[in-house]
Amino acid sequence: MATVHGQRPGIAEGPDGLLRLGCDPLHRQLLAAGQPVVTAWHPIECWCALLRQGALDAALVSVAGMAIATRTSATPMHGSSPQPEGCGVPEHWADPAQGSPEIRAISLGRRPLVLLHAHDQHTATDRHHSARRPWQLLLPPAGHQPLLWRQLQQLALLPQRDFSSADSEAWLQSLLQGPHLLPAHLSLLEAMPWLEAGLRAVPPPEPLEESLWLLVREGDQRHPKIQALAAQLQEALHRGMPSES
Repeated sequence: MATVHGQRPGIAEGPDGLLRLGCDPLHRQLLAAGQPVVTAWHPIECWCALLRQGALDAALVSVAGMAIATRTSATPMHGSSPQPEGCGVPEHWADPAQGSPEIRAISLGRRPLVLLHAHDQHTATDRHHSARRPWQLLLPPAGHQPLLWRQLQQLALLPQRDFSSADSEAWLQSLLQGPHLLPAHLSLLEAMPWLEAGLRAVPPPEPLEESLWLLVREGDQRHPKIQALAAQLQEALHRGMPSES
């Protein structure tokens, strides 16, 4: 969408009154079903560029990594594994829009990740094939989740395979054809097409979590539509978290 020279892009005020949003295929289910969304894998700087150009009003982004890397204390918790070298608190955990002029990041919250897999990959008929094809971690492109890639490489748990499709069905088919493990939040299994796939979840060997953010243009964070969207997403995240005792 072209903008008039010297004029700042504004929030869409079309006939339907809907925002122009962007997100990746593994988080599309957090947005309203009737909401028009640009679904794609983009590095954070690309989402920021689309916002500055006025092509989008907001972008939902995830920054995933090891949960132990987000703790501010330098002393490891009792029973936790030592942090891999270079796993201090990264800037993207604090604000993924750092270094992006005119872009503001609204923090939505953090949540733990599990490893999803197809349940029938453990059956007797698949054991021979699984022996020939080692398990792999199925991950978003490294340019989209650089922290997750770097930390998993340092842990050397399993081979890592990147998958760049923007289609949820393609992700599901790749997972079913595995053997693959997909780091994701457990609530993904409550959405289509994942709901009817009979997937199972196991905890990761080291705690993983993601931090979710809503990227908007500077000043738009006070717009009523953006505030309502942020509140809706925070509520959706809260519903997917276990209740505290």
